[in-house]
Amino acid sequence: MKLARRTAALTLCIAGTGLWIGSWLTAASTSDSKRLILFAPTGAGRWHEDWPSESIPADPVKRSVFQKINEDRLQAGLSPVAWDEAVSRVADEFCARQIAERTRGHFLMDGIPPYARTGFAGVFGKGAENSVSWLTSASSFSETVTELALAGHKEMMAEKPPADGHRKTILNPEMTHVGVGYAIDHGRFQLAQEFLVRGLERLELKVSDEPRPSAIFEGQPRARRVLRFVTIAWEATPRSITREEANARITYSYPKPFLAYVPEGEVRLHVSDTQTQDRLLMRRDGSFSFVFSPPQPGLYTVVLYTSSQETVEPRPSASATLWFE
Repeated sequence: MKLARRTAALTLCIAGTGLWIGSWLTAASTSDSKRLILFAPTGAGRWHEDWPSESIPADPVKRSVFQKINEDRLQAGLSPVAWDEAVSRVADEFCARQIAERTRGHFLMDGIPPYARTGFAGVFGKGAENSVSWLTSASSFSETVTELALAGHKEMMAEKPPADGHRKTILNPEMTHVGVGYAIDHGRFQLAQEFLVRGLERLELKVSDEPRPSAIFEGQPRARRVLRFVTIAWEATPRSITREEANARITYSYPKPFLAYVPEGEVRLHVSDTQTQDRLLMRRDGSFSFVFSPPQPGLYTVVLYTSSQETVEPRPSASATLWFE
């Protein structure tokens, strides 16, 4: 994906990995949008998230994995990631449901992708997930829970190219936060590492039904960063899948955007392969707001890109997913 100024030589490349999923969708609103309702996230119609407070995990298993993650990052010359308690809770619930469903990998039988799962919980970082499964035919594991968790992490760090996706996630220099979750029962141990890129000081999301269903975003980038553009992707409404289908989905990626918003007045800016509109309201203090009205049912994933200055390549800094029916 590229952000280009139509009449200038400047071209900024936005790197992506994996395969895009989803379908092309016209950005024009239709009368159908008047009948849409927000299916997820659930709640009072308003969600607010601030930059997480500095903390360390109280749980000894999580603390051991968190410390090992940062030891490996420091050994690779990378900055440590901060602990994220909110996404750790998401990981705990995910692991518990995996054991209950007897699934493994990145999907549960509800078919909801990982980035939507975190977004529905009000966690708005741009994420990447590692998942580990251990099974035993005995009545219980001979190893302690901490030993199982660290062994899973060690297995991922031992990966070799090209099959080293988990290791790359752990050593991704752009990651700023991580939450770890786990569950153990019925001869199963599940571990999830939820890595996030966070570049916003705060993000608030409100959904309004008038005059038609709309998602209203308002936020503030971190100090010395500015919001450059926003992309919006669509994919079909999730459907329930079988255990076998869930277990077969061992990889995932964010969907391909069909729509992009750039700052108001920047009509010469274009995000490649999207319908680009100048609909970002930018304020002098760096805060921003924008409104999106879904044209049809489905999942909509919004990714916000920031950079430290105009000549620096914008990078994903936040993400939110909405399910309209």
